[in-house]
Amino acid sequence: MIQRIQTLWWLIALIFGVAFIFSPYAISGGEMLQSINCIEGQNPFCLGVLGTGIAAAFFTFITIFLFKNTNLQINLSRFALLLILVTIGLGVYYALQVVPGEDVPHYGAAFPVLSMLFIFLAMRGVRKDQKLLRSVDRGFYADEE
Repeated sequence: MIQRIQTLWWLIALIFGVAFIFSPYAISGGEMLQSINCIEGQNPFCLGVLGTGIAAAFFTFITIFLFKNTNLQINLSRFALLLILVTIGLGVYYALQVVPGEDVPHYGAAFPVLSMLFIFLAMRGVRKDQKLLRSVDRGFYADEE
């Protein structure tokens, strides 16, 4: 499991996903917007940022342990990418909603993008593994004929 490079990519993506939850992602109207602080508020967009961020990190974590089922790994990675895109969209919308016109992105805003990058790298590694397995299977069956 750990000897595959895509496991490392998913682990790094998971670290960035969890870091996003606990780091500020924007400053809007002098207020620091942080996902974890949404628990206290009742804004549905803020809760959506928190929920989709946690779900994306969860699916990335689960994907690491599904190394025997590469098709499921790719599908869960795609779902995690979709959740990250929704997280980014809700985060931008919420930041613009707090005080329009006075938004400044913070360092935490880069974490979902970096997480997406590492998930793409992991998916590329899985596809390379699948291609290698198909080529080995072709060679094995060709010898029997």
